[in-house]
Amino acid sequence: MRGRTITQTRPDADLTWYWSSQTASFAGDRLTGFAVPSIAILSLNASSAQVGVLSALGWFAYPAFGLVAGAALPHIPRRRVMIIGEVIRFAVFATIPLAAALGGAGMGQLFVVVAVAGVAMVFVDVAGQSYLPALVEPQHLVGANALIGMNARVQSSDSASKLVGPALAGLLLRTTGSTIGMLLSTLPFLASAYGRTRITTVEPPVDAAREPMLQRIRTGFDFVRRHPILRRQVGAAAVRSFGSGMVDAVLLLFAYRVLGLSSLAGGLLIAAGSVGGLLGAFGANRLAIKLGTRRVLLLTSVEALCWLAIPLCLVTAPAITLVLIRVLAGGWLPVWNVVTTSVRQQLTPAALQSTVHATARTLTSSTVPLGALTGGFAGGVLSSQLGAATGLVLVLAAGGVIAGSSALLVATTPREV
Repeated sequence: MRGRTITQTRPDADLTWYWSSQTASFAGDRLTGFAVPSIAILSLNASSAQVGVLSALGWFAYPAFGLVAGAALPHIPRRRVMIIGEVIRFAVFATIPLAAALGGAGMGQLFVVVAVAGVAMVFVDVAGQSYLPALVEPQHLVGANALIGMNARVQSSDSASKLVGPALAGLLLRTTGSTIGMLLSTLPFLASAYGRTRITTVEPPVDAAREPMLQRIRTGFDFVRRHPILRRQVGAAAVRSFGSGMVDAVLLLFAYRVLGLSSLAGGLLIAAGSVGGLLGAFGANRLAIKLGTRRVLLLTSVEALCWLAIPLCLVTAPAITLVLIRVLAGGWLPVWNVVTTSVRQQLTPAALQSTVHATARTLTSSTVPLGALTGGFAGGVLSSQLGAATGLVLVLAAGGVIAGSSALLVATTPREV
């Protein structure tokens, strides 16, 4: 079947396949993202520092390869990149249960697998975000109606995967064991790859002139640096990512070693907090229309107030308290992502979509491993001095407050801008 160019009418089928593929990819992220550190903590007895390094490794791919991916993708079929990237992720994660079956799994292998999968994720992510405008009619792109709607649908899928993924991964690990559970967790990547093969829209040719890669990287970076809105949003997102990295690095340690939860209970606990994320994703578009983007972004700072309540986990109903904090805090990140991604896509020329998105994602994601390393090592030091409960609570509170309060940086945006 011959592909269709974007100048022709596109049925909803391509958008549906794109959305379902993204959903499967998110599911694979959440399943493996929960299964790998759970195996490290529960089966390999990883230390706090090792868990921090494991969390950081997947994100190191963005500072290392993000700008390269953005500069290279304008001249590479992006749909093909997404398909290959998903197959690679399936293959590398599948080596974990294979090694476990042969009795050779260890932390070294987990580090390598997460790092390689992180590189593939970078190319899949940049290619996917850059490909989306090709599926949306130009008049809708300008009006932002269809684009924000699709971003909201994609973000809803991301939030739903956060809700279902950890619970399902915990169930798989508990009922089938780490080997089979890990293998089943990799299958959504194959489903995502298949779904992307069903998309028939042909990407528009970008610029036939092939600029040197460093020049394309510089062009994307300069566009973000000089744009008064994008510059502030990217800076705020970088701070938010640092705080989120701290939280993610120690959250499962807190659930397993302080609250004493099993993998199934831990998965259900983490998943329960994603209810807020799902609600936030569905309500993001409505909030943006009603309040405007600047006010909505400022409103996401409520997340900081939620994490200030984390010390209550030490004095009353710890599991229930953590669930409530996660639900109340989790709704704001999807709102932030929907609004900032839509704004960036609207403000960026078609020829710069890949490089600008890669620049923004690289700058914001580069602080995640820094936060993860900070959280992991700080958790280890504070736990040794104050005890695991107090030490990990302090790290969670600090990371959550940093993540939420980053939205206040948007307040520096001039109102006329």
